[in-house]
Amino acid sequence: MTTDSNQTKPAAEDQRYESRGKLATGGKVINYEASAAWLPLTDGDTRKAEVFHTYYRIPRRAAPGRPLTFVFNGGPGAASAYLHVGTVGPKRVECGKEGELPAAPARLVDNKESWLTFTDLVFVDPVGTGLSKSLPGETPEGSKKPAAPDPLYWDANKDLEALCEFIAAFLSREGRWGSPVYIAGESYGGYRCARLVRMLQEKAGIGLSGAILISPAIEWDNLFASRFNSLAAAIRLPSYAAAARRHGRCQNSRKGESLEAFMLRAEEFALQSYLPVIAGGGGEPELPDSFVNSVSQWIGLTPAQITSHSGMPGIEGFVRSLLRDQGKVLGLYDAGTMTDDPFPGSESFRGIDPTLGGLNRLYTVATNQHLRDNLGVDSERHYELLSYDVNSRWQWRDEKTGSPIPPGATEDLAVGLGMNPQMKLCIVHGIYDLVTPYFESKYLVHQLSRGSSLANSISLHSYEGGHMFYMWQKSRRNFTRDVAGVYR
Repeated sequence: MTTDSNQTKPAAEDQRYESRGKLATGGKVINYEASAAWLPLTDGDTRKAEVFHTYYRIPRRAAPGRPLTFVFNGGPGAASAYLHVGTVGPKRVECGKEGELPAAPARLVDNKESWLTFTDLVFVDPVGTGLSKSLPGETPEGSKKPAAPDPLYWDANKDLEALCEFIAAFLSREGRWGSPVYIAGESYGGYRCARLVRMLQEKAGIGLSGAILISPAIEWDNLFASRFNSLAAAIRLPSYAAAARRHGRCQNSRKGESLEAFMLRAEEFALQSYLPVIAGGGGEPELPDSFVNSVSQWIGLTPAQITSHSGMPGIEGFVRSLLRDQGKVLGLYDAGTMTDDPFPGSESFRGIDPTLGGLNRLYTVATNQHLRDNLGVDSERHYELLSYDVNSRWQWRDEKTGSPIPPGATEDLAVGLGMNPQMKLCIVHGIYDLVTPYFESKYLVHQLSRGSSLANSISLHSYEGGHMFYMWQKSRRNFTRDVAGVYR
């Protein structure tokens, strides 16, 4: 979109950039249309925010009745680019076979695993991320400075209400109320999805056909846990074991054993042997040597290291300790990767996570390139891939209970699935992810399924890789295959 040099550029929410593209995949060429635009959030007649989004679609005449999927990331404070140019959109950043990060600048390639093969896509950047922002209020009387933008959407509940408003407004503006609607979210975006399964039905009257939770945070008690939370420790242990096996430090890995079989044994050990002891089931004041040695054989830390952590090493302690003798530190988001420890003498992890830090520099460049070169977006705004300002100012407190963390999402999942038994829920994880361990979701789905038929609507998948497991070639392909099954 261009404007005459003598004209004032229209407000962001009135701009819309249209383009066309082609995607070669599966032996055929997909012709698609793309729109990049802002949609306003309002309070009555007052515009409160501009939400930037990118909309990919197959022309209606060529594919009537196509599903429509709204995609967002987490943080809080993350834009949708991680999924947009990482695995879901028609273009992606090219990585190595096992997620190795390329040298800058990032190279965009046609994404043969794009979900565009089976659904239209809307990538949503929440307020304060990407090119989205809240609007300043009225200038206070007598002040020379305009009012600062109101971060009213930087709150767990208001954020969900804003997404409901956006989805309903989008369906109206684009005439898509008759389409099967899906949602997909990664990390905190998975938490958003889990709660929206209920909220979209209750508050917006939108019945979902499916939801895809990618490396989700679901119950905060298990993630923001104190060192005395034995269940949280047991949930982390299979991912510790997976990382130790990958780095050659697990003594319980059997020759010729598949990764799947190994993980099942690690899960069994975590719940049946590990949890009862650290929870105090034996009544002993000290951890038995036999138990400490067993844990050591599974997760690769020395008995002394395990004892020093009372049998429950936290994720930072684990990534610093496993390969300390090599001067290496593992990634928190992908413990299958390692890098030189910049502060080997420090007791705590002080470096930048190798996966998250590396992706930020690559995805920021790639997204700006894609928006401007391929989609024609003409904006001087900086694309905010990951806003630490949003994250640091996020209002976590639950208004109803006064808890410093928001409520878990399992209850909302149960209510939402109960209201809509036809919808499908797909939960996916990377086994080396220590930030949102895969075993938490497996444990919660098991609890959710007791005494009900809800499990019939849920599929669980785990892949090699970390939080962004789709960087791994094989995992990305399997992930797309499994998600496509949700749409059948």
